[in-house]
Amino acid sequence: MTYQGRALYNLLQMNLKQNPKMEVEGWQVEDYRSLSEEELFGRLEKLNISLDRDNFVLYTEEYDCPEDLADALYLEENYENHEQVFVVVFELWRRLASQKQSLSIFVDEFDHLIERYEAGELEVEENLQGALESFQMILDDNVDEGGEPREGYHFFSAYSCHDLEIFIYEYIAHQIDAGNDQYASTLLDGFYPYVDNNRWFDLLRIRLVMDVDPNEGNMMLQRLLASLKEDSELYLLFETLHYLIHVEETEQFHVAYHQALDELETEEDLRELLMLTAEYFNATEKEEEETLINELLERQKGRDLQAKLKPCDDSLQTLKPLLKLAQS
Repeated sequence: MTYQGRALYNLLQMNLKQNPKMEVEGWQVEDYRSLSEEELFGRLEKLNISLDRDNFVLYTEEYDCPEDLADALYLEENYENHEQVFVVVFELWRRLASQKQSLSIFVDEFDHLIERYEAGELEVEENLQGALESFQMILDDNVDEGGEPREGYHFFSAYSCHDLEIFIYEYIAHQIDAGNDQYASTLLDGFYPYVDNNRWFDLLRIRLVMDVDPNEGNMMLQRLLASLKEDSELYLLFETLHYLIHVEETEQFHVAYHQALDELETEEDLRELLMLTAEYFNATEKEEEETLINELLERQKGRDLQAKLKPCDDSLQTLKPLLKLAQS
């Protein structure tokens, strides 16, 4: 994927938090929001670009976005210097030309809100919801002007350091968990035409429908499982199993479980299914079976999670009959 705007540098900052030993240049991951205006203009001065606040604001009136302005200010071919100019210009534009919001500035703020929300700063949620609404409006406007729904979504997403589809899925799921079904339904309807993997969002719709019309919800669930049997997607199957444990849909759980069991390929897949199996036995108060599964999980520690499973694997041989025995 080719990142646009500040997305690459936001991604590097995120990755550095997870891996402090990652090799990066300081300027690539610096928190430019924390720098004073004087320091920012000083950085430009070191790159032979002399500007003050008034001149910068005049420049923003001539150009549509910080990317274009950075290109105009730095005409040499040194890529690293150009990018150092860009990150400074971007931050100055964010502060001094807030009335002229470009797509990259908007998405950078969206990314920043997501980052803060995921770090537990729940006070940003109102602004985050406003950004989600604006995001949908941008996508809708693009369609109204003749654009393709997913093409516009991909263009927009290139400016973000997050996988927006995963974030939106998880955010809607959180709204359902919190009992905010009406808001969750609004988000689901709004973004459904744009996302690539609709089946994950079909599971969200099943969760909403199941609460008000269990029969319809079960029919939708059967269609999803049939779709997954025809076109396998193991981790969506795992997510479906987790949901079925939560709602105590035992019959559908067993259908989906054996479907997943047949599709395991790696040690990591097996570990995920073992954890789900332990969760199931815990929910159904089968302590002996849960203890056995936890022993299998303990035995699996230290294995290469990317290694291919062998058909004769002891854990597989234990799992296959175990659920049937527990069911009887």
